[in-house]
Amino acid sequence: MSTTLLSPYAGTLHPITEAPDPVFSEKMLGDGFFITPSIGEVLAPADGEITYVAPTKHGIRIAAADGTKLTLHVGTESGELKGEGFTVFVETGEKVRKGDKLMTFSPELLQQNPKTTDACILLLEDMEDGREVRLTASGEVTALTPVAEVV
Repeated sequence: MSTTLLSPYAGTLHPITEAPDPVFSEKMLGDGFFITPSIGEVLAPADGEITYVAPTKHGIRIAAADGTKLTLHVGTESGELKGEGFTVFVETGEKVRKGDKLMTFSPELLQQNPKTTDACILLLEDMEDGREVRLTASGEVTALTPVAEVV
């Protein structure tokens, strides 16, 4: 059985193995993909419940209605910004529907800061052994486009 993953971001799709941070590219926290954003907006890629919002506003976790646990991480080393350039519209425990606006952010601020990158990551943590994320799209994608499958 496979699970289709929608992108919470608009921009250019990349495999997680090309992420600019080895924590992500070496799949230390899970498998997924990343987007170089064209718009500073994050939409809920599935119905579910918010299980965590980072105090620095750069990350959100969602327990999807189908049981999938998604981590949305905007930028690498972006916690260093201490929330500057981020606006979060949800809180822990809140129910969300696919397409709900979760966050806005400044891609320009991420690009201008020498310690951060603008890589917007979707990770699946707690994947069963032997399962992996396979991209089903490439290049430019819009938010809520099917871009990968968990197989």
